[in-house]
Amino acid sequence: MLVKTHITKIGVTLFAVALFYGFIYMLSNSLFATRPATAVAVGADGKALLPSVDEAAMPAKAPAAAAPAAETAEAAAPAEPAAPPPPAYVEVDPATITGDAKAGEEKFNKTCKACHKIDGKNAVGPHLNGVIGRATATVEGFKYSTAMKNHVGNWTPERLDIYLVSPKAEVPGTKMSFVGLPEAADRANVIAYLNTLPR
Repeated sequence: MLVKTHITKIGVTLFAVALFYGFIYMLSNSLFATRPATAVAVGADGKALLPSVDEAAMPAKAPAAAAPAAETAEAAAPAEPAAPPPPAYVEVDPATITGDAKAGEEKFNKTCKACHKIDGKNAVGPHLNGVIGRATATVEGFKYSTAMKNHVGNWTPERLDIYLVSPKAEVPGTKMSFVGLPEAADRANVIAYLNTLPR
């Protein structure tokens, strides 16, 4: 009988310990869960460019008591058409490219060349021939991440500048492992060099 009581006490103690540690585990996961970083564009003056709130993109608040006629009218309204895809290329004003192409070539060779080729062939990353003005995620034969496919638009000098600060912050989920070019002059020079490449 004494052994049975002792075994029961050990079982209850083990159960209590497991319950306690389970509670601690759940609590720590909810309190210290990793949240995605938010990208913030930085202007030429070094200040953050905060996005404006797009009221149309925010979820609509449901009315307290919707009338049946309003529900019918909403159901009858056609859905908004999807946004058209960006053009394959956009023309870029040469005045927006202010860097030194020669210095950009040197920086490209040190930091970009291991993954990106300029001979029209893909490598770890897509080739960068004609990247300035090209639509994002459109190099034939390269398998882009879903995040990059959803980064719709064209690689203008301004957009490349923002992206090159920190690719993972600008496009969370990108496969690109490059940490970025924090120096504005380096980014401007690399963009000037990329602009010299043929399409």
